[in-house]
Amino acid sequence: MIKQEQEIKQIKELLVKLIKFKTVEKNRDELKNIIDFCHSYLKENSYLCFDIFEVNGKWNLIADYGVDVLVYFVVHLDVVDAEDEQFEPVEKDGKIFGRGALDMKGPGSVVISLFRNLNDRKYPIGLILTTDEEVGSKDGVKYIVENKKIAAKMAIIPDGGENFKIITKGKGAFHFIVKSKGKSAHGSTPWNGINAIDKIIDFYHSLKEILLSELELLSDLDRANRWHNTVNLGKIEGGTKVNIVPDFAYAHIDVRFTEKYRLEEIVNVVNFLCKKYDLELEILSTGQPVISDTNSEYFQKFIHSYRKVIGNEVFDVEHGATDGRFFAQINIPVVTIYPIGGGIHSDNEWVDINSLKKLYDLFFDFIVNLK
Repeated sequence: MIKQEQEIKQIKELLVKLIKFKTVEKNRDELKNIIDFCHSYLKENSYLCFDIFEVNGKWNLIADYGVDVLVYFVVHLDVVDAEDEQFEPVEKDGKIFGRGALDMKGPGSVVISLFRNLNDRKYPIGLILTTDEEVGSKDGVKYIVENKKIAAKMAIIPDGGENFKIITKGKGAFHFIVKSKGKSAHGSTPWNGINAIDKIIDFYHSLKEILLSELELLSDLDRANRWHNTVNLGKIEGGTKVNIVPDFAYAHIDVRFTEKYRLEEIVNVVNFLCKKYDLELEILSTGQPVISDTNSEYFQKFIHSYRKVIGNEVFDVEHGATDGRFFAQINIPVVTIYPIGGGIHSDNEWVDINSLKKLYDLFFDFIVNLK
């Protein structure tokens, strides 16, 4: 009982410290500061080896035990923008409130505590800490997968699947900007101009017609889970005045796609339509769908620990993108799981403290039984 109380206290105290770092994208100093803090915290474990590096102002830390890594634990320490008071954590009714409490400094405090505490022998696990997940992961996990020697049997990313649901499938993502040039004219004689906004709207409708064509063929299960492609026009701007045909416009578009598609297919469709409507394409971020083989050896080891600590497993799907998409590209299976919490990216973000300890126990049981 005393040991359990000490572990809860350690996780809670670490989480409070992590939330206080204002690790938003524009605050580059804090991105470095939180990595430096975690390095100092983890150095208490004399078995750990570290690789700390910066990519375009974003800081990363990789730690392992100097042996071949079978499983990587992946944590991002950046958060979305918030008011200053969101970086002052509040404890109430067994919960911690604050920016990043669930996404994902709460689960991060569990993983970091584990790596500090497992200080009695070398374990075949690795830790990846990044600071750019909320802006696309280009200088974090994407860079690491493409430039570091990452090889493992599985990656565990506690960044989805609230209330201990195990995410087995995640959609791929393609975020991009299309830019349109037209010809200005008086609004009363639009035939004398070329409306740049109209070109984007035509592109958008054609894109939806192609990528959403299978909606009518979905099974009842797919409909219930909303497991289908989505296309969202998140932002569009163009023109100067109501009575002038706009000669320039641009739009930000978010495409999510299921495992029936590969990223290359989606990109080919977008490129084809850009040529058809004479648009310029700027790619923001990409990712393949994530599909976990639940029958694989290490997934089954995880399920064994899950049943001991949590109970009967509950599987789910993830509509949003996580860093798991980069491991999927190199054929490393991914487990995504969250503790109990809610309010992600809101002013009421929270995580249940006792559930953090349960997540700790789950990961601990899995790690000490790895072979």
